[in-house]
Amino acid sequence: MNEIEKILKDNMEDYESVKRQALKFIHENKKELSKNYAYAEVCGNPVEASHFFFLIDEKKPGSDLLLEMLDYALKNYVSSEKASVTACIKGGFHLVKKTGVDYVKEESREYLEALSQAGYIIGNMVLPGSFVKKEAQVYFNPMLEIYDRKSVETAEFLSVTARELLKTDYIYAPSKSKAKEAWLEKCTLGKVYDGNVIIEKKEGLKEGRGSLLERIRSQNAVPGMEFFSLRNQEERKKVLILSSWKAEREAKLVVRKLADSMDREKYDTVIYSGWLGSKGDVKEFLAFEKELPKVMGAGRMTLSEEDFLNYRMIEKNPALYLENPEIRRYMRMLARREWGRLFGSSSWDVVIMAGSTGYLPYYLAAEAPAKMKVLVDLDFLPYIHEKYPARWRKALTVFDRIYAPADCQQLGDYGKENRLRIMRLPVLAAARPEENQVETVSYNGETYLVCGKWNLQGERISMKLVQKPVPGSILVNGELAPTAEQKKALEQLSKVHRIYVLGAQSAAYKSFLPEAVILDGYVKKELYLQPAAWEFFGAFESYVGNQALEYDALERICKTFGVKEDIP
Repeated sequence: MNEIEKILKDNMEDYESVKRQALKFIHENKKELSKNYAYAEVCGNPVEASHFFFLIDEKKPGSDLLLEMLDYALKNYVSSEKASVTACIKGGFHLVKKTGVDYVKEESREYLEALSQAGYIIGNMVLPGSFVKKEAQVYFNPMLEIYDRKSVETAEFLSVTARELLKTDYIYAPSKSKAKEAWLEKCTLGKVYDGNVIIEKKEGLKEGRGSLLERIRSQNAVPGMEFFSLRNQEERKKVLILSSWKAEREAKLVVRKLADSMDREKYDTVIYSGWLGSKGDVKEFLAFEKELPKVMGAGRMTLSEEDFLNYRMIEKNPALYLENPEIRRYMRMLARREWGRLFGSSSWDVVIMAGSTGYLPYYLAAEAPAKMKVLVDLDFLPYIHEKYPARWRKALTVFDRIYAPADCQQLGDYGKENRLRIMRLPVLAAARPEENQVETVSYNGETYLVCGKWNLQGERISMKLVQKPVPGSILVNGELAPTAEQKKALEQLSKVHRIYVLGAQSAAYKSFLPEAVILDGYVKKELYLQPAAWEFFGAFESYVGNQALEYDALERICKTFGVKEDIP
């Protein structure tokens, strides 16, 4: 039994049960998890600053440059400075092996060790999904294939190439204009890229292109080469939104509105989603805010079976994570390793957790290299209420700020420990559509607003329809049971207006207003985020709230759409 497991056994009441569940998960996912075990074994090796690892695919663009850099390293560093060079060369078996180079095969144990330990990683090969970029490592990948690529709108690009870019410290470009076209227009990730783009000037390098390695190594200027940053406005803040396109639809709509509300003059925002298996989800994610950079995760955490077992046992128990110093250090190491696997050593001004389908995003956000950590609670509070809500309320203290959904009635649900950091999201209403731009469907003499449309197999279409209220109707907040005075007032109003009721006690209103229409939570959870909301709320003449409510979320939504308040 390892040290961490001993701590867990001594501090977890349900230790045996949690361990059985974790072992069951590992057994069921063994095939996928085991892909990372080999790299996880060597991932903790210290970085050797004088170790150069060249990964060259001769069939890919940039291989000639990399081979020249390999020759330069052998000539200038290996003999005189006790540096070591390892190389993995695909398609180069016909070459005479160079003295001073330790050649390794792709995915071999020696290959993985070099990838983990090398101070300089220089290559054009796709690195394994288990690779964790360490802060002490310098990574140069020319990435020249993007300049001839017609489309970057693919799952493969978002989950491999895009994340590879974030891990690099240097990339190469034929010219400055080509670099801007590729990384600021075709793929907009250049807006948040902290590394440098290398361009060879017309006069070239006197000592050959291999001397570029000296610039990367020593940071000294090299005549004949130009280095520039794609981020030409350093004062702009970098924002990373950790989301999931597998989350509920309303969560995705809030993320859309959140991204829309970001001031593009002040913030460069990246949207991240975990792996999306279905083509429909990928297509929807790609279509979302095309000008915003997007990244998609792939694969599992780079952990050994032992570490993964420990992680699964700890992830639902944040009290141990926060209160036990050894567990805190351990989880910080695991989370930062996963951060390096997903995003490299890039840093951010703000990391926002907004929507999740598991606990990992919480730990990623908690240990993120960011100045501010924010939770936009779209589904997390209901999720953690399943079990042990008190320990999770305390766990939310890792965030600098927490935004509750606009429809959240009680901020007290987040606990006293979060009262100074909690606030409500504004009502993120959709832009008002032009007249007759909201699609409608007529059925049995009633008009329905189209609030969502999805293409299904066999040329079928699925639509989310909401019946449009009768013009001049009144919307009533039914969160609390009505008083006798309210009953009388509403009975009088119902003689002139159609009454619609929304809230937890709607049935109590229906008992004395038999003609009233009872609305479901969709109106307050999702409809208000859609353009159709303007047609829906625009049909109401007024809104009747409840003065006994400490906070009226529905009133805020109604005011946003211009529905006047009626106090009967």
